[in-house]
Amino acid sequence: MLTKEELQKIIDQFDEDDLKRQGVFGILQYGGGSDESFIRANKEGLELFALQLLKSARDTESILLDTEKKNIPFEYDDNWVDENSDTFIQYVEPVADKQKLNPKSEYKSTIAGKLMPIGCGLIAIILVISVIVGLVTVFNWLF
Repeated sequence: MLTKEELQKIIDQFDEDDLKRQGVFGILQYGGGSDESFIRANKEGLELFALQLLKSARDTESILLDTEKKNIPFEYDDNWVDENSDTFIQYVEPVADKQKLNPKSEYKSTIAGKLMPIGCGLIAIILVISVIVGLVTVFNWLF
């Protein structure tokens, strides 16, 4: 985990004004829902978006301690944002909670699960034999 100072060192390496002049970034949908989204961006646009996320990460602890501020404004309304973008991120809302991972349930094989491949294999063998017998029979009828 990076400290606030380490994040600031990374942020300082970017020339934000130059990136804003050259950057293009947008989040678009290719289908009907938000699960069908993609990012359309050039290198500078991706760096600008990453820079905004780094700034949010840097400020998260102070926002969580502040009782009045509940979110971090996201500088996402400049000229670098694609005008055709479907999603515009206005702010980041930090949370103190950690992700709770549910333990993976172990797969328990059943008798039906074990017999399924054997049954499918037997059906495939029966079909192959039936096709061969049918072809031989048709061949015998014709000749």
